[in-house]
Amino acid sequence: MTTGADLRSRYQVVVAGGGPVGSLTALELARSGIDVLLLEAAPHTTDVPKAGTIHARSIQLLTRRGHFAAPDVGSGAVSTTFHYAGVWGLEITAPPGEGPAIAGIGQSDLERLFTARLIGLGTPVLKAAVVTDVVQDDAGATVTFTHEGLTRTVTADWVVGADGARSIVRRSVGFTATETAPTAAALLGLAVLDDPAGAPRGWVRTDRGWTVLNVNASGLSRIITFDLGSPHEDHRRPLTAQELQETVDRFAGRPVPFRHARSLSRFSDYSRLVDTYRLGRVVLVGDAAHVHFPLGGQGLNLGIADAVGLGWRLALVARRQAGPSILDDYSRERHACAAAVIANVADQRERMRIGAVGDRLRTELDRLLEDRNRNRALGSAISAQRRPAPRALAHAAPGDFAVNTVIETDTGITDLIRLHATAGSRGLLLCGNAPESARALVDTGWGERVAVIRVRNLETDVLVRPDGVVAWSGTCGDGNELSACLAETFGTGDQIAEPPFGLMACPTR
Repeated sequence: MTTGADLRSRYQVVVAGGGPVGSLTALELARSGIDVLLLEAAPHTTDVPKAGTIHARSIQLLTRRGHFAAPDVGSGAVSTTFHYAGVWGLEITAPPGEGPAIAGIGQSDLERLFTARLIGLGTPVLKAAVVTDVVQDDAGATVTFTHEGLTRTVTADWVVGADGARSIVRRSVGFTATETAPTAAALLGLAVLDDPAGAPRGWVRTDRGWTVLNVNASGLSRIITFDLGSPHEDHRRPLTAQELQETVDRFAGRPVPFRHARSLSRFSDYSRLVDTYRLGRVVLVGDAAHVHFPLGGQGLNLGIADAVGLGWRLALVARRQAGPSILDDYSRERHACAAAVIANVADQRERMRIGAVGDRLRTELDRLLEDRNRNRALGSAISAQRRPAPRALAHAAPGDFAVNTVIETDTGITDLIRLHATAGSRGLLLCGNAPESARALVDTGWGERVAVIRVRNLETDVLVRPDGVVAWSGTCGDGNELSACLAETFGTGDQIAEPPFGLMACPTR
């Protein structure tokens, strides 16, 4: 682990916030050869009863980036049952060759995994480093933080704010956001149940409120209550074990005794989404950019996709191989995804309301879940799989997520996921025809950014970004169209510090 004495005065990128999203962002950058510093306010990783579900698209992204083991390309589709608005019966399916539809991995486990790999790469990770301010100008961004009782500063070409819902980075730089006021109050904690067998398991709705108990007969159980009637009077007031116990008993309509309660917290359906993810030299990921009601296990997954979507782009910009405009592409893409999640959880909340309106909406939900096509479409939305490509890459369109498939190359048979993992942060130009002309084009400016691979079982040509999204499909012989897409996606040649980073349009101090 890094000490304050080990730090230099300047880095290419400083990532503020070392949770799972911040540590993944830093890892993506470090593996691309970027000189990055990770600052984390907490002195060590703690186990918290939050974010224990990794959805299909997050698994697919992490396998492509080489963080998870690649699945067997010959495996079939995998389906699992999940919940929507507290109702079980939602079908979530991962396509063939993509692995599980859901994995039960906690955010603390991911944080430990990514941080250990960062340290293994020699990347400085400074714990108990509390960021207090960020100021930027045309020369860079200066991060002020406290560590071991001292106030320190470090300068970077770029700063990533991954410091959570109360982000100091977001507030310091002056990101504006669209917010919705809370209407609901929820309580969360871990405790040992006195009578696990008799406790109300899972999502239980009564005429007073909801209880959600993930019962563990041999240890700590996660306990959640939802009051959809009104928000907290004071959401910052510390939650006590007594208040959680009284609320559980009241909502359940009977005593549900527990002991040794810990990790107690409050949350609500308040939402916030920044209007842009980039201002000048500062970019946001995860909860620093978006906050929403944690229904459907989508929050951490949204942040994982942020980290992967930003990592390869910021690496290009930090190396001056692409201009900052590709970070604005990141902002537009991720803003749309976060807005969709916020709308989705708002729909779930309304269906969870106690009373006649909630009852009507839940009856509609029952009919929706009985319709196989609508059920699977909703499951795809929850698991961020709205745009899967057809099984045949030849039919993929820009914006599709290219699902895993067998790839026959000149050196043997492999699959798309393994090609991604080998290529690292480079894109893949898969050529069914004229690979020589494709290589010649890529070598004119994108040789370090795109790997050209001849694919014997592909009738068309496809350009796939490092995050698995199809950027272009067609014929490599159409050099003008492909060249334009390469420039838009991966930059054009070596970029100098200009054009300006747009600092005149954002607050500085």
